[in-house]
Amino acid sequence: MARLRDYIGLLMFSVLCVSALFVQSHYFTDSSIVPKWLITLFVFGGLVLYYTIAIWYAHSVSINMFRVGIVLVAICFLQAVLGLLQYFNVYYSPSIYKITGSFDNPAGFSACLCAGVPFTAFLLSKDNKRYMRLMGWIMGTIIVVAIVLSYSRAGIISLAAVCTIFLYQKLLHRRILKFSLLAGLVALILGCYWIKKDSADGRLLIWQSCINMVKDSPWIGHGLGSFEAHYMDYQAEYFRIHGQQNRYAMLADNVKHPFNEYMEILLNFGIIGLVILFAFIFLLIYCYKLNPDIEKKIAVYVLISIGTFSLFSYPFTYPFTWIITLLSVLIIIKEPIKVFFAASWKKNVVCALVIGCSMIGIYELVERIQAELEWGRISKLTLSDSYDTVLPAYEKLEKAFADNPYFLYNYAAVLLEKKQYDKSLEIALQCRKYWADYDLELILGENYQQLNKPKLAEKYYNSASMMCPSRFLPLYKLFHLYKMNGEKERSLAMAEAVVDKPMKIETVAIKRMKREMEREIQKINIVTE
Repeated sequence: MARLRDYIGLLMFSVLCVSALFVQSHYFTDSSIVPKWLITLFVFGGLVLYYTIAIWYAHSVSINMFRVGIVLVAICFLQAVLGLLQYFNVYYSPSIYKITGSFDNPAGFSACLCAGVPFTAFLLSKDNKRYMRLMGWIMGTIIVVAIVLSYSRAGIISLAAVCTIFLYQKLLHRRILKFSLLAGLVALILGCYWIKKDSADGRLLIWQSCINMVKDSPWIGHGLGSFEAHYMDYQAEYFRIHGQQNRYAMLADNVKHPFNEYMEILLNFGIIGLVILFAFIFLLIYCYKLNPDIEKKIAVYVLISIGTFSLFSYPFTYPFTWIITLLSVLIIIKEPIKVFFAASWKKNVVCALVIGCSMIGIYELVERIQAELEWGRISKLTLSDSYDTVLPAYEKLEKAFADNPYFLYNYAAVLLEKKQYDKSLEIALQCRKYWADYDLELILGENYQQLNKPKLAEKYYNSASMMCPSRFLPLYKLFHLYKMNGEKERSLAMAEAVVDKPMKIETVAIKRMKREMEREIQKINIVTE
C-alpha cells in the first residue's frame, strides 16, 4: 500500500512538472505563460491535498528523491530536445527566436533547464549502474547544449557559475587553478555583456531607474506589483531630467520586468524584504550543515543556479522555477520538518489548515480558469469586429478582472474602437492605477483628444514619448492634436521632429509617417509664405 502511494505521488509530481513546462493553449489570451500557471496550480492543489491526507492518516510519507531526480532530468531533456528541433528547423517555432521550446522566449526555456541541470547528479552517482551514468551524461549534455544554443546570457552565466563552484570545491589546494576558474567566470560575464552590448546597456538603464524608485521608499518598498505600476513613470522622469538625446534613449523600451529578481523584491518590499530573504538563505545554509548529504548538495546547486539566473533575468515568472525552488528548500529543511511534525497536535492543525486552504484555492482557481477561457474567447471575437457581442461579455468579466491591468487595457481599447470614449477613459484610468505603460498612455491621450480635452491629451502623449523616446507614434499624435487645435508652430515642430528622428528599426509604418510629415511641412510652409 505504501509503495502504491509513493508511485501515485510520483505520477502526480510528473504531471505537475509536465504542466509547468509544456502546457500551451490558444484558448487563453496568453497562450504560453497563463495556461502553464493555471494548470500547474490546479495539479499542485491536488498534489498538496493528496500528500496532506497521506501524512494525516499514514503519519509519514517517504519520497524517493532518486526517482524524482530522474523524472526532472527526463522532462528537462524532452524540453531541451524540443528546443534543439526548433534550432535545426525540424519543429516550427512561432517566435522570432531560434529556440524557445514551449515558451514565448529563450528566457523561460533556459531558466527551467538551468533549474533542472543539477538533478543529473542523481544519475551520475558512482553507485549507479553504468548505463544509468551513461544516460545521465547524454541527457545532461543535451540540456547544456540547448541552454548554450538558446543564447540566453543569464542561462550561460548561471550554468558557468554552478560549474565554477563545483570545480572550485574539487581543487582543494590548487590556488592557480582556482584563480583561473574565477577569472574565467569574470571573463565570461564580460563577454556576455559585449555580445549584446545594447541589450545589456538597456538593462543598466532599467536598474538605474529602479534605484531611483528604491530611493523614494527604501525600507518597506512600494508594495506588490509596484514595478508594473510605477516603473515606466520613473523611466519617463529619467529622460525628462537627462534629455531624449541621452545615450539610453534609443535603447529604452516598454519594460515589463526589472531583469533582476532581487531588485524586484527591493522594489516591492524594500530593504526589510531583502533582509528577510537573506535571513532565510542563512537559515537554509544552517539546515544544510546539519546533515550535508548528496540530496542536499544537489538542492544547494539548484538554488545557486536559480539564484544566479535571477541576477540577470526573471525566472520566477515561470511555474517550473517555483516548483524546483520549493522542492529544493524542502530537501534542505527536511530534518526540522520531521522534528516539527513529531508532535501529533501540530501535524493535525497544519494538515487541517492545508486541506481547508487547498479546497478553497482549487474552487477559486476553477472560477478563474473559466473567466480566463471566456476572456480568451471574446478577445478572438474582437479581431472579427463583433463588438456588439464582445462589449457585454467584457462588462460581465470586469468584476472578475477588476485589478488585472491587461484585461482592463484590452477592455479600454475595445471601448475606444467602439467610440465609447467616456467609458474607455474610465476603464483606462482604472488600469492606470495598476500599470504605467506606453500603450496605455496613448489610449488615455486618444480618449482625452476625442473628448476635446487637448491639455490632458497632450500630457499623456508627452508621457508616452518620454517613456519610450525612440517611438514615433506619440510625436505623430501630438502633430495631429496641434493641427486640430490650429497651433501651426507647434504642429510644424512636431512634424520636423518626426522627420528628423532616427529610426531604431526601419518599418513601413514609420516610413509612411515620415513621408506624411514631409508633405505636411511643405503645406505649412506654403501657407506661411
